Amino acid sequence: IDGKLNPLAQPLALDIRGKVRNLELPPLSPYTVKYAGHGIERGKLSVDVAYKVEPSGQLTASNQIILNQLSFGDRVAGSEAPNLPIKLAVALLADRQGVIDINLPVSGSLNDPQFRLAPLIFRLIVNLIGKAVTAPFSLIASAFGGGGPEMSQVAFGEGQRTLDAASRERLDAVAKALVERPALQVTVVGQADLDAERRGYQRARLDQQVLAEKRRALARSGTPPAEGLTVSAQEYAALLQEVYRRADIPKPRNVIGLAKDIPQAEMEALLMAAVPVTTDALRDLAVARAVAVKDYLASRQLPEDRLFLGAPVLGRQGGNWRPQAELRLAPR
Repeated sequence: IDGKLNPLAQPLALDIRGKVRNLELPPLSPYTVKYAGHGIERGKLSVDVAYKVEPSGQLTASNQIILNQLSFGDRVAGSEAPNLPIKLAVALLADRQGVIDINLPVSGSLNDPQFRLAPLIFRLIVNLIGKAVTAPFSLIASAFGGGGPEMSQVAFGEGQRTLDAASRERLDAVAKALVERPALQVTVVGQADLDAERRGYQRARLDQQVLAEKRRALARSGTPPAEGLTVSAQEYAALLQEVYRRADIPKPRNVIGLAKDIPQAEMEALLMAAVPVTTDALRDLAVARAVAVKDYLASRQLPEDRLFLGAPVLGRQGGNWRPQAELRLAPR
C-alpha cells in the first residue's frame, strides 16, 4: 500500500493505492459458504485498488480484481445463503486461460449517511452474478464488442430453415465469444408457430418445389447441379408452370375439361393452398432451425461436445415473438 492519508481531516482525506498478488482463496471458503452457499476448491486472487477522497468528501475508487483458476464446490447442504448461479457466472467470466478480470469502479459521498463501501461492492458482485441468469449473453458480450442479450436469438424468415447473412454474422460473434469461454456449453432450441408462419411455410415449400424442378431439369440434361443452386427470376415462371402441371391438385378447367392457363399468382395460390401445415411439420421446422444453428457453430471451431439440441418449442413466446432459434448457456 502506498499513498497519502490524513485521518484528522474532516472529512477523511486520502489518496492511496494498494495491491495483492496471488492470494490463495480456499482458506476464505467459510466466507463464501456464508454469503454464496459454495466453498472454494481452488483459485488465486490478485487485486489492484486505488481510492481517493476529495476535500468535498466525494470518493472515487477502482477495484481491478483478477481471479485465476477459480473453482467452487457444490452447494453446501442446508445453506441459507442466496442460491446464486455461482458456477455459471464463473464459466461466463473466465477466459480460455481460466482468468477472470473484473473492474469494479465505485463512487459516492462520505457525507451521505446511507453510503457504505463494503455493502456497495458486495452488491455490485451479487448483481454481476445475478446477471448470469437474467442476461448471460450480455455478460459475455461486453467483453467482445457488444451484442447484448439479442445474441441469444437467431432470427429466421417465416417458414424458413436456412440462415441468412445477418444470422450468420450474429453466430460468428457468438462463436468467437464461446471459443474464449471454454467452460460453457450451449443448447440450441428451435422455435416455430403454426398461426404466425402458415403462409411463410407454404411459400417456402413452394420455393423448394420450384428448386427441385430445376434439379430435375438439370438431371435430364446431364448437367450436374452447382453447389448452392438457386432459381433466377428469369427461370422462375417456366419452372413454376412445370410444377403446376405436375401437381396433383384440383385445377380450373375449360369447357372441354383441359386445365386452363391461369396467371402466375393464381398458380402460386393453388400450389401453396395444397401444402399441409401441421403441428408435425412445424415441429420439424423448429428442429431444422436448431440443427442449422448448431451445425454453423460447429463449423466455427466449437467442439461438438459443447453443442446440444434442445426440445423444440412450438407457439408464440411473448408478444414480440418472431421465428427463431434460442441459445441457452450452461456450465460444462
